[in-house]
Amino acid sequence: MTSERGHEVIGHTADVILEAWGPDLASCAAEAVAALVATCADTSRARVVDRRPVRLDPAPPTDLLHALLEEVVFTLDTEASVPVAAEVTATADGALEAVLLLADPGTVEPVGSAPKAISRSELAVDETRHGVRARFLVDV
Repeated sequence: MTSERGHEVIGHTADVILEAWGPDLASCAAEAVAALVATCADTSRARVVDRRPVRLDPAPPTDLLHALLEEVVFTLDTEASVPVAAEVTATADGALEAVLLLADPGTVEPVGSAPKAISRSELAVDETRHGVRARFLVDV
């Protein structure tokens, strides 16, 4: 694993498994949000119209990532705008502060089923000297 950021879809029979990576937990979490959104929306022409802050209290990395991804799923279900990305920062006390970038739904093209939940049983976050890699299963 390099310190570069990215994400990819891993084959799975019924749902979607995603991997995301980055040099630290914050960048990996931002990539995980991008990966999750990419399963259901083409955001290449998205026009961001709002920003919503989300603070995740100090917790283990898997809990922080799960909470952030569930926040994206919740926002997809309840808001009139579509979360298309996240800016994520780690705090000194072990929390994550994120800002969800919300786009006008008319500028986002649906490309798949909306995610229903993030499975805790398939969630893993590995931190090494090379960076952070996360793997998670999305119920669609």
